[in-house]
Amino acid sequence: MIKIRLQRHGARHAPFYRMVVAPSTSRRDGKFIEVLGTYNPQAHKREEELKLKLERIDHWLGVGAQPTDTAKSLIRQGRLSPEEWLKRAEKLADAKLKRKSKGETAPSIEENADQSAVEEDKPAEDSPAAEEPKAEEKPAEEEKKAEESKVEEAKAEEAPAPAEDSAPAEEKPMEEAKAEEPAEEAKAEEEAASDEEEKKDS
Repeated sequence: MIKIRLQRHGARHAPFYRMVVAPSTSRRDGKFIEVLGTYNPQAHKREEELKLKLERIDHWLGVGAQPTDTAKSLIRQGRLSPEEWLKRAEKLADAKLKRKSKGETAPSIEENADQSAVEEDKPAEDSPAAEEPKAEEKPAEEEKKAEESKVEEAKAEEAPAPAEDSAPAEEKPMEEAKAEEPAEEAKAEEEAASDEEEKKDS
C-alpha cells in the first residue's frame, strides 16, 4: 500500500516536514517515492509555511495512495485561497486567546480589595437594599420563637403524670445520699491519716 505522509527533518525544537509518497512498510524517515511538498510550522508567512505540489498530490490520490490524517489536513489547507487561509488563521488565534483567558490565574490582592470596597459602598448608597436584610431577619426570629414554643409544649405533653413524679422524688434523696457517702469516707480517711501523722510525730 502507498501512503502520503510526513517525514520529520530539522533540528530539535525546530521541526521541518516533507510530504512524501512512500510505501507503508518503510520507516518514517526512510525510503520514499516522491517529495510532494514541505511544511514548516514555525514559518509566519503562508507561502513559507506550506508548499505543496497539488497536481502531483491529485495524481497519487487518483492512483490510490492513502493520506494520513495530518497529511489530509495539510492538503485541505493547501487548497484554500489566501483569503480563506487568513480567516482560518484568525479563528485559530481567537480560539487560542479565549483558551488563555479562561485559564487566567486568580485576581491579585489589590484587585480584590478594590472590589470589596465597591461592594461595601453599594449597600450604603441604596437605603432600601440595606433595610431588606433586617426585614428578612425579623421573620426568621419569629419562626425561631414559634419553634421554641412548640418544643416547650411538646416537653410539657411528654412530662410524666403526677403519680409518677412521686417515685423520682424518692429516688433523688437516695442519689444525694449516695453522693454524700463518698465525701464522708474521704473525710474519715483524712482524719485517720492526720491521726497517724500525730502518732509518728510524738
